Amino acid sequence: MAYNSNENKLLTKKELYSMAWRSLFLQASFNYERMQAGGWVYSLLPALKKIYKDKKDELIKAMKEHLEFFNTHPFLVTPILGIIAAMEEKGEDREAIRGVKVALMGPLGGIGDAIIWLTILPITAGLGASLAIQGNPLGPILFLVLFNIIHFGL
Repeated sequence: MAYNSNENKLLTKKELYSMAWRSLFLQASFNYERMQAGGWVYSLLPALKKIYKDKKDELIKAMKEHLEFFNTHPFLVTPILGIIAAMEEKGEDREAIRGVKVALMGPLGGIGDAIIWLTILPITAGLGASLAIQGNPLGPILFLVLFNIIHFGL
């Protein structure tokens, strides 16, 4: 049976927006054992709570499984969040969810590092610095605005 996007849909825009805002804190509990796992679970929690509303044991199991090692680029975590939330919503196999999460975090981490830290950050910082060197106080503001427009866009 093909999955109908309107049928059995639990997650609303409210949960998705909450997950996106929470993803800004992905690295707030960073540690060298599990990297961003704490922030990952914190970001995914609105979806998990909605999906496992009446199944507390399954919620605890899902949270424990998502507390495994996780590390990706913090700006590109939202696509992974969306895919994993959709898989959780559809009731996919736990190993399939884990496999997709592991398969996505590495490539998006590498792409994000190359595009964001090595391209966008130097370009926006260079634009802001060029104004600041000329004595214009709008230089740092321009940098912050440009960089964060891209960040929030992603």
